[in-house]
Amino acid sequence: MEKVCPVCNGLAALTARCPRCGRPLTDGGAIENYYGPYSPYMDIESLQMGEPDTHCVHLLCCSGCGHDSRAALALIPV
Repeated sequence: MEKVCPVCNGLAALTARCPRCGRPLTDGGAIENYYGPYSPYMDIESLQMGEPDTHCVHLLCCSGCGHDSRAALALIPV
């Protein structure tokens, strides 16, 4: 059974507030998308380099104060 990120696949929304100023954080997408110029177009198995993975890590950014953080989202079976 294949596992996918619920946020990347539009099955759930990611909502969080900035711990510094309280504004909503913007989801910058999966951190793997920042690895290289073609990484947003690669499948998740290629980015994991053969290692099993259970989470998709997303970059969260605050447009107000510039704070950024990461959120590890559990992959779900589909």
